[in-house]
Amino acid sequence: MLIKDVMTSQVKSVTASTPYKAIWLTIFKSHTNAVPVVDIKGKLVGLVTRDDLLRALYPKYQEVFEEIETPENLEAMEDRIKELGGVKASDLMQKKVIFTRDTTLVMRALSRMILRRVNQLPVLNQKDVVIGMVTKGDIFLSLFQKNFKSLAKTRIRHKKKG
Repeated sequence: MLIKDVMTSQVKSVTASTPYKAIWLTIFKSHTNAVPVVDIKGKLVGLVTRDDLLRALYPKYQEVFEEIETPENLEAMEDRIKELGGVKASDLMQKKVIFTRDTTLVMRALSRMILRRVNQLPVLNQKDVVIGMVTKGDIFLSLFQKNFKSLAKTRIRHKKKG
């Protein structure tokens, strides 16, 4: 099975100049963990994850716990979001991105994700244009669907014989 058989091809991407708030909205409205950052030709130049957004908001997670203790601190959290108005994808993105090709074998891509400790990979075509995203969940779902179908057929055959 190849990545093109399991990837999500309806991928939202952003450019290097996309502002923080727009990236946040893109990630959370599309229920994804990351968005590829592309140039005008659609070529991959970076990746912004939810963690990148949160790290910009709170470089130290300890701050989150300290600031939630009082209502005044909740207002400070909102002010901090406003301060990020000038932050762009180019300020947040990971420039060294692990990716896969649409013609890569599924298990090879999965092993890359496990070894590199990432949950998703941008999918590029042979011209290095982003054409999709694949997650561990996409791969696991396709593997289970494929194997459960064969198990269901095996059970039906056994029932007919008996």
